[in-house]
Amino acid sequence: LINKGPLDAPFTFVPSSSHMAYCFKFAPRRGILAPGERQTIQISFKATLLGTIYEEFQFSVAGSPIPVILLIKGCVDGPNLHLNVEQIDFGDIAFGVPHTKTFRLTNTSPVSVTFKLRIPDDGSGPAVTCYEQMRNNTDPSWRKGIHFYVEPKEFTMTPSRGTILPQGSQDIEVTLCSNTVMEYYRYILVDVEGIGEGLLALNVMGRCIVPKLKAYPYILCYDECHLKEPYERKFLVVNNTPIPGCYGLIAQKRKEDTPVFYSSPKPCGIVPPFSVAEIPVILEAQKAGEYSTNVL
Repeated sequence: LINKGPLDAPFTFVPSSSHMAYCFKFAPRRGILAPGERQTIQISFKATLLGTIYEEFQFSVAGSPIPVILLIKGCVDGPNLHLNVEQIDFGDIAFGVPHTKTFRLTNTSPVSVTFKLRIPDDGSGPAVTCYEQMRNNTDPSWRKGIHFYVEPKEFTMTPSRGTILPQGSQDIEVTLCSNTVMEYYRYILVDVEGIGEGLLALNVMGRCIVPKLKAYPYILCYDECHLKEPYERKFLVVNNTPIPGCYGLIAQKRKEDTPVFYSSPKPCGIVPPFSVAEIPVILEAQKAGEYSTNVL
């Protein structure tokens, strides 16, 4: 502001009521200029709206019927984010086995962009991996299946939020640990801080199935055994499917009158696709006689 008159000029900034005007701040907002004096006004701008800027700002001058008008023009563009893939397809996956895919989020904007990723239809409870189940073959889930009080969060994104510098990019891992036998059709939504939600959407699909494992032979014969002496036989678990399968030899429920005890040093494991696992079973007779028992 320049006072070109012969008198002191008290000035005051006149606020505007437009939505875009609220993005601007002026300092100082008032003062007195002596004749010939200059006053530098600092203008701060933080965009909260997208679109064209065409704003008139006024400074009233005491004793003058005509305000001083400042016109500001410009344009606020949204962030330019791009995905390097159109979709993520996990294909056929095994129940409880985590699978990971990656994609890249690129920022071609001249400013940094802070993002957050989310999948609206995902649950919030902890998902259970087969590796956690394998730690304990006495877990009731081996007999009754996994039951959730809260729907599990089956998708994990790393990182799920962050800031990408101008002309920078971020590689993101998406891990699906399915606890539901179903087909998946979900979307990863990209929210941008200060701009909006769901600016980008990435389709995610896949199908969770349980492979059919087979045991050979069906009957293990231990022939003659001495009381309280351990005897070992082995059987095979065969996986003829293209996905890994998790097996668990359910712990025996023993009672005082149980005639035969059985156990395994490898009660749980994973059989890779088109592979065979060898499972040892140790039997110990507790009573004399001929017995048979089911190993589950």
